[in-house]
Amino acid sequence: MKPIEELNITIKKDNIIDGIMKSNGLYCLVAEPKVGKSFLALQLANSLANNKQFLGFNTNPTSVLYVSTEISELQLKERLEITGYTFKPNSFFFVQKDEQHKLCIRDDLLLDLKEFSETYNGRFVIIDIMCGIDYGYETDINNYSDVMKNMFDKYRELAKKYNLTFLLIHHLNKEGKTLGSTGIDGNMNGILTLINNKDNTYTLKIINRDFEEQNLNLIRNDKLEFEIINEDNTELDFNLSVFMRYVIKKKEVIFTPAEMIAELNLLITPSRFGRLLNSNIKRLEKEGIYVELNRTATSRNYKAKFIDPLTLDE
Repeated sequence: MKPIEELNITIKKDNIIDGIMKSNGLYCLVAEPKVGKSFLALQLANSLANNKQFLGFNTNPTSVLYVSTEISELQLKERLEITGYTFKPNSFFFVQKDEQHKLCIRDDLLLDLKEFSETYNGRFVIIDIMCGIDYGYETDINNYSDVMKNMFDKYRELAKKYNLTFLLIHHLNKEGKTLGSTGIDGNMNGILTLINNKDNTYTLKIINRDFEEQNLNLIRNDKLEFEIINEDNTELDFNLSVFMRYVIKKKEVIFTPAEMIAELNLLITPSRFGRLLNSNIKRLEKEGIYVELNRTATSRNYKAKFIDPLTLDE
């Protein structure tokens, strides 16, 4: 027991990616098939191994172990040629599924994790995909108890023992939610959901226990690498333009996305409108529209307030 004045308040959190991932965490990257989640994971590996920003966020460089149950060494080589990624010695390691059986986290893969951590001081492991791993037991991904006992307890144990952060790649179901038991979302430090907007743009929705929720608007370049859309170079979405005029008129409003689209007769879903707001916060502020997300025990709504930018210059 310590009095408050003796607590060490100089401790700095060790992050893997500032604002997105902390060390020793368990994270999940989910998307529909063929959206590009494996390419995004490889992009993340390149950022960490080569000390580069990831989608504008600073990284804490580390070696990366990429465990694949789907792509082969040849497919990996092809993807590296497309993206142009190169790695210095002992900064990127690759393990692929044996042709005879799944990679087992309790024997062969466990030895790889031990060597990666102790010999090469690696701290970040990508599992592509989560359901392709043999966990040593018959595991029903739709069963909460199985997910907890057979999968996540083991990952937590390994993260603590070997100072590792795991990114588990997984699928969305037909309803756009994480496939399987609710225990998957509940046991992650963060969920990164990659959404194909069907208009050559993507949204990366980041929900996190340790950082603020974020929605990143992305495009893919000719190397199939994801990039942040520069909002200053694109026309403001029509729905946001209508919303902006409404807030300027009302001065201040409290609302949910569903209430706002009903009030303004917007041709957009509530979830899509919410993502638009979250990903355009800074751009709206330039026009004097300040949007805050209010969470209470029983509700979740937004508050928007207009402050004329000209008055701020006085």
